[in-house]
Parts: sequence; C-alpha cells; structure tokens
Amino acid sequence: MSKLYFRYGAMNSGKSTHLMQVAHNYEE
Repeated sequence: MSKLYFRYGAMNSGKSTHLMQVAHNYEE
C-alpha cells in the first residue's frame, strides 16, 4: 500500500508531501 502512495506522490510532486504524510499515518 505504501508503494502506491509513493508512486502517486512521485507523479504529483505538488501533493507528494501530503501523500507521504497520509501514507505514514496510514501505516500507524
């Protein structure tokens, strides 16, 4: 699941930071 968020973040550099935070919170 984290890889999917990371891929979307790479495609949308504008939302990369937000998606990375969401992925981190999702894991926890």
